[in-house]
Amino acid sequence: LAQLSQVLKERGTTLVYAPIPTKSQGMPDRLPERAALYGYDFEVATFVYRDIVERLRAAGVVTVDLQSALRKSDPDAPPFHKADFHWNSNGARLAGEAIGDLIRAQPEYAETEPKEFGTRQLDLRSSFSGMRKNLQVFCKESLPPVESYAYETTEISAGSEDGAIDLFGDETSVAIALIGTSFSDSSVNNFDGFIQQYSSLPVTNYAITGGNQFGAMLSYLTSDEFQENRPRFIVWENPIYNNLGQYGPAPWVELLAAAANDCSPAIAESEPGSALELKVSLAGMSYGDDAVIMADARDEAVRGAAFYVTDTNGNRRGVALKRSDRLRATGRFYIPLKPLGGADISSIQVVLDRPSDGQPAVHLCQY
Repeated sequence: LAQLSQVLKERGTTLVYAPIPTKSQGMPDRLPERAALYGYDFEVATFVYRDIVERLRAAGVVTVDLQSALRKSDPDAPPFHKADFHWNSNGARLAGEAIGDLIRAQPEYAETEPKEFGTRQLDLRSSFSGMRKNLQVFCKESLPPVESYAYETTEISAGSEDGAIDLFGDETSVAIALIGTSFSDSSVNNFDGFIQQYSSLPVTNYAITGGNQFGAMLSYLTSDEFQENRPRFIVWENPIYNNLGQYGPAPWVELLAAAANDCSPAIAESEPGSALELKVSLAGMSYGDDAVIMADARDEAVRGAAFYVTDTNGNRRGVALKRSDRLRATGRFYIPLKPLGGADISSIQVVLDRPSDGQPAVHLCQY
């Protein structure tokens, strides 16, 4: 994460990592005493959360302490829903304020053009909750509904009649890109709007519900939007329980290579038309330990690519990458060369999961 933060910063983007505490870390006073029988210890839980934040900060990652922010909630206005693990609008507001304050404190903020945003309360709205649905099976009485007041944030303009204008208007640059999970991907809690209000910068929301810890980030960093118009800040929201090592180094290699975008001209390119397969010769080529092969299908309908590597001894091995249906397909896939043979690789065959309507190409990249 520190390496990704550094690669992004060298290219003009500041990463702000936002680990969301568990409900029990954010609302310990609401836990029944019997929680201790399950091994829950608030002091230990708090130490774990703060230790992660401190270690990230020590490694140079701009990290926001959302546990402290959510614990500032009024006793009559808890930050989480009663029958669901997601935060409500109040929790989103407290988190948005903490993130906005942290962004304002960064030296790079002086390079931005702040705007004034206003937020207004809308009606009370209900949200679907899989957790509430599962719990209700064991309860005789109806559980509290998962509902919260919705909010709307708009840019305030002195020249407009109603005091508000379109959120993004004709803006072509991205000040803040919000990357995250279902905590961010909600039309009710207005998390992105609260970040706008307290940072005074427009936010573009790229969060994906059900995309796990990497889904939204992979979808965004491998996209044309990111490569062609990098944001000044990326806010990466992730629940603290999302294990960033769960899938090994594969997602990190893709994120680092996409963030660096240090690629040579195409070393293989198909003929125009419905291309499915590309072959690349690496014989005689030199590259470092951080070398990555990037297959660019140039067609966002392509969701998978298989890489078949042949070494100088004739051994053949393969690895496949596939974007799930929950992720946005960008048509770009990255694999590191070192684990597949490094300097002994003589050739690579790339097979897409469907013929591309573009002109696929293979690039050699570094990160």
